[in-house]
Amino acid sequence: MSKKCPHCGIEIDDNATRCYSCKEWVTEVPLASCTKKPADFLPTVLFAFFLGQFGVHRFYTGSYITGLLQLITMGGCGIWALIDLIMICFNKFRDSQGRLLANYDKNIGIIFFVLLLIPLFLILLCILGIILAISLPAMLK
Repeated sequence: MSKKCPHCGIEIDDNATRCYSCKEWVTEVPLASCTKKPADFLPTVLFAFFLGQFGVHRFYTGSYITGLLQLITMGGCGIWALIDLIMICFNKFRDSQGRLLANYDKNIGIIFFVLLLIPLFLILLCILGIILAISLPAMLK
C-alpha cells in the first residue's frame, strides 16, 4: 500500500514517516500530545543570540534537559549555542515536540546570521593582527 506525501505529492510507502523525495516528515503529531502551539521564531532567535550560552532558547522551546546541559557547559563552550543559533536562523531548529518554530521569517533569520558573522570576523582580524605583531619584528631583522 502507498500514500501521497502531503508536501510534494509523490507516492510513498504507507508506513513511511518521512518522504524520501522532499525529506519532509509525513506523520503528524497526535493532537493529544500537543499541549501548546509551537514556540515562536522571534523570541527564540533573540534568546539564542543574546543568551544562547545559558541555554535560555532551549528552555523557551520546552527542551529543559538540553537547556540545563547548555547552562552547565556554557553552551558547550559556545560551540553548541552557535550551532543552535545557525539552525534557528535557517529554520532547522525544532521545539521539544519535534515541530519547527512558528512564524519563521527568512529575512530576520538572515539578518541575525550576518550579525553573528560580524564578531567572528572581528575576532579573526584580531588574531591575525596579533600574529603579525609578533612575527613582523622578527621578519624585519
